[in-house]
Amino acid sequence: MASVLLASQMGIRVAREMPASVDSIPHAWLLRGGYLFQHAAGIFYFSPLMYRVEQKVSALIAEEITKEGGSQVRLPILQNAELWKQSGRWDVYRHEKLMFQLTDRKEREFGLSPTAEEAVCDMAKKMIVSSAQLPLILFQQNMKFRDELRPRSGLLRTREFIMMDSYSFDIDEAGLDVSYQKMRQAYQAIFERLGLNYIIVQADSGAIGGASSEEFMSISEAGEDTLLFNDIYAANLEKAASLPAEPIRVPEAEKRIVEANHCTLEAVSAEYGFSPSSTMKTALYDIHHSGSKERVAVLMRGDGDVNLVKLASAFGGLEAVLVDDAEINSLIAAKPAFLGPFGAVADLKMVADKSLEGLTSLLTGAGEPNKFVLSVKPGRDFPLPEYIDIREAKVGELGPDGCPLKQCRGVEIGHIFKLGDKYSRALNAGVYDSTQTFRPFQMGCYGIGTTRVIAALVDQNCDPQTGLIWPLQVAPFHVHLVALKAALQPEALKIAALLAEKGVEVLVDDRKGSAGELLKDSDILGLPLRIVIGRDFSEGNVEFLNRLNNERMLVDIDTVIGRISTIVSSTLK
Repeated sequence: MASVLLASQMGIRVAREMPASVDSIPHAWLLRGGYLFQHAAGIFYFSPLMYRVEQKVSALIAEEITKEGGSQVRLPILQNAELWKQSGRWDVYRHEKLMFQLTDRKEREFGLSPTAEEAVCDMAKKMIVSSAQLPLILFQQNMKFRDELRPRSGLLRTREFIMMDSYSFDIDEAGLDVSYQKMRQAYQAIFERLGLNYIIVQADSGAIGGASSEEFMSISEAGEDTLLFNDIYAANLEKAASLPAEPIRVPEAEKRIVEANHCTLEAVSAEYGFSPSSTMKTALYDIHHSGSKERVAVLMRGDGDVNLVKLASAFGGLEAVLVDDAEINSLIAAKPAFLGPFGAVADLKMVADKSLEGLTSLLTGAGEPNKFVLSVKPGRDFPLPEYIDIREAKVGELGPDGCPLKQCRGVEIGHIFKLGDKYSRALNAGVYDSTQTFRPFQMGCYGIGTTRVIAALVDQNCDPQTGLIWPLQVAPFHVHLVALKAALQPEALKIAALLAEKGVEVLVDDRKGSAGELLKDSDILGLPLRIVIGRDFSEGNVEFLNRLNNERMLVDIDTVIGRISTIVSSTLK
C-alpha cells in the first residue's frame, strides 16, 4: 500500500511572495514552496517534501545502474590526502581551490571528497585479488563537497551536493569499452524515465582526466554551457571541433616589413588587401600545471579565437592564461597587436591552429613597435610550428561530419569517462593475468549530479506563472487532496485510503486556510494530480485536475480513483 500523509505532519510552509535576490526562477519556486531553505551560500536544508523527491530520483538511478550489473557501496567522504598525493591530484585541487582540505589533531591531511576515483580504486585494490572477479561495477550515492568560488543558480552550483558516482574495473581496454557502453545505456534509460530533454555531447575530461568523455546535458535556456550540435555530432563548446571557412588565399611572395599607420591587425589587413582568413594573430599564454607553469606562443588565423580549454588540454595543463599587455610590452616594447613569431617569441614552444596549416602568405605582427610583416611563410620565415586544434568552434560552421552546427544552452547532469589506468597505475591497483603479468585496472568513471538532476527537472517542468509541476516519477506525492472545509476531512481520508490501496501516494492537506489560500499553495507545491473536495461533494462529486496536461473534470469518487490509478500505474510501470 502506498503512503498517505497529512500536510500538518510535514511542516509545509509556502511563502506568499517570491523570494528576492534569486538568480534562478525555478530555484525561486523551490524556495517559495518550502522545498529548500538556505543554510549558507551554496548549502541548503532539504524539507520533508524535497527529501522525498531526492529519494525517488536516487532510487530510479540506482535501479538502472543495478540493471547493468552495478553494486552499491559506501565510500568515505573524509578522505586521506595520501591517496590523492599518489594520484597527483592533491596539489591540483589545492591549486584550483576546489577541495575543502583540512588537518586532524595529529596534523594529518584530509579532504572532503569532491569525487572518489582514488578512494574507490583503493577499495578495489583491497577487494579484487583475481581477474576472475572482473569485470566489476561499483557505485555509491553520497554527499560531495566543492569549494565553489561563486555558488549560484540554486542547486546547480553548490558547495555541498548529492551525487551518484559509479566506477567500472576491467582487465583490458576491450572490457572497459563494454562497461562504458553499459553505463552509457543506463544513463540514457535514467534520463528518459525522468522525462528530461537532454543531449549527449563530447566533452573535455578536466581534472578527472582520461582518454575520452561524454556529458549528458539537460537543455535549458539558463544553462551554463554552450553546446554545438547537428543531427550527427554534438559537443560542449570546450571540446567542439568545426571546419573553418575556406581561406581567401594571397599569392606567395617574399616577406616585406611595413610601417603601420594602424595598430590593429584588422585595419592593416584591409589596407594591404589581406582578408582576415589570411592574417595570423600571435599571443602568449602561460600554461599552469600543478606547482609550475610554462609559456607558449600560440598562432591563430585572424578570423578565429583560441579555445582556452583545448589549449590547456594540449599541454596537459590545468588552465591557460593570456599573458597581459604589460609583459608583452616589456618583451617587444610594443602592444600585443604587433606580436609575431619572431625574435624572443621564436624561442618559445610554439603551436599553431590547424586552420593555418597550408597557408603560405600571411600578414602578421613583426615583433617590433608599429611594424607588420606581409607574405610571411611558415617554415621559411619562422620555424614551422606544431599544428593542433585549439580553435573555438562557432555556430553555423560545418561540424566534423560536414553538416552545419546549431547552438543551444545546457546544464550538465551526467558525465562519463574512460579513465584507463590513470589512477590504478598510480595506486598500483590491479591483478595478474593468465601469463602472471601485472595488469593495472582499466577503469571507467560515471557521475550523475542528483541534485543537479532535480534542478533540471524543475527547470523543464515549471510554469513561470503558477510554479512547479513535478513529473509523476519523482513527485513527493502523486496526489494533493484538498478538502475546502474542515468537516470534509474525514471524507478526504477515506478517499486517500482508497487511492493508497491502488498504489497511489497521497498528501492530504489538513492545514487551516481559506479555499483560495489552499488552492494557491497547491499550485506552488506542484504535485501533478489534485483532488478538491468542495461544494459539489454533497452530490457525490469532486474536482479532479491533472496539472501535467491541464485536464480538469468534475467526477464521482469511483471515477476519480479509477482515473488516477490508471494514470499512475501507466506512468510508473
